[in-house]
Amino acid sequence: MSEMIHKLATKAGIVKNDHHVETMELIGGRGYVANLKELTEFARLVGQVARADERRKYERPDDTPSTDDG
Repeated sequence: MSEMIHKLATKAGIVKNDHHVETMELIGGRGYVANLKELTEFARLVGQVARADERRKYERPDDTPSTDDG
């Protein structure tokens, strides 16, 4: 999960230096610091991923066999 968050944070422009994120997380600091524009983009991307995941769930065929003898 954290890999997906890091990927989305990078895509949103939050991550400017991977080394900074890794170092801060190692010492218990805040690896991600963002302004409102970057946070808004991150939220948009998270919503996009969530909607795609929900669509995939509904597009899967039902695994239960049909009892229709018709």
